[in-house]
Amino acid sequence: MAASERWHERTLQDGEWLRADFGGLTLVVLSVLEEWRVAALYGEQRRLLDDAKMPPDDLPWERWDRGPGDVKLRFRPVFPDRPVIVRPRASLHLSPRAKANFYVGIPAFIELNAHSESQYERLSSWPSDPPSNTWHGTPISGTLCYSVKTRARRQFIPEDWQELSIISTIEIANTGSHTLPFERLFYETGHLAIFEHLGRLWSNHARIKTGEKDDSLSGIVFGKKPFGDASNAVELTPPRLGRVRRSMLKQAFSTFLGVQQPND
Repeated sequence: MAASERWHERTLQDGEWLRADFGGLTLVVLSVLEEWRVAALYGEQRRLLDDAKMPPDDLPWERWDRGPGDVKLRFRPVFPDRPVIVRPRASLHLSPRAKANFYVGIPAFIELNAHSESQYERLSSWPSDPPSNTWHGTPISGTLCYSVKTRARRQFIPEDWQELSIISTIEIANTGSHTLPFERLFYETGHLAIFEHLGRLWSNHARIKTGEKDDSLSGIVFGKKPFGDASNAVELTPPRLGRVRRSMLKQAFSTFLGVQQPND
C-alpha cells in the first residue's frame, strides 16, 4: 500500500513554486535565488492566490538557504509541538477493573522537509487547524498545552473529525479499587508515529493504566500499529521522541480524578 500523493516527494526548479492545501492551511513554496521561501495562509488570505501566475511578493514569507542543486521537498504530518488535553463527550465514570477505548482526533501540523546540500532537513511545521491554548497544572507549576476541540468518542465515525485529524486510539484501564471519573486527559504524543489508512491519518494504539498504587502515576504502553482495521496502515512519520514500548505519565491524570484545573 502506497501513501497518498500529497505525501510524495516533489521537485521545484529555481523560479518555480507550488501551492499545497491541507485542510484549513495552504502552504506556498517558492524556489528562488538559492532560497526556499514558504508562506502559510489561512482563511481569507488564501484568496491572494486566486488566478495567480506567481505568488505575491507581500505574502508572509519565511526563508531558508539552499544549495544551487537542491530541488526536492516533501510534506509530512506531525503531532503538535506541545502535549494536548483530551476530553470525552461527557464525563465517564470507570468502575474498578473496567477499561474503555476512546477515539481521539488531534489536528495534524504539516511539516516541510527540503533538500539542503542534497539531504532532507526540517524547515518548519504549521497547524492544519490552529489549536487553542490551555494550561495543565497549578498557576505556579504547570504546562502550556493545546486543547483538542473535538471530544473523544467511543466509536470511529469519519465525519466526526476533520480530514487532517490524526485518529489516536487510547484504551484507559482502571486497575484500582475505586471508581474514577474521566473528565480530561493530559496526553503526550512524542512517542506516537503517524500512519495513513484509506486516506485518513492514524497513530499507533496506546493503553493507559491508572489506579494501581498512585493515581497520579500512570503507565502507558504503545502498540506498534494503529488499532483495529487500520492496523495495516502505511507509516508516514516516526515518533518525534523515538520508539518506546512503555512509558510513565506522571501528570496524566491530575484531572482524571475529577480535580478541576484553573484557566481552562
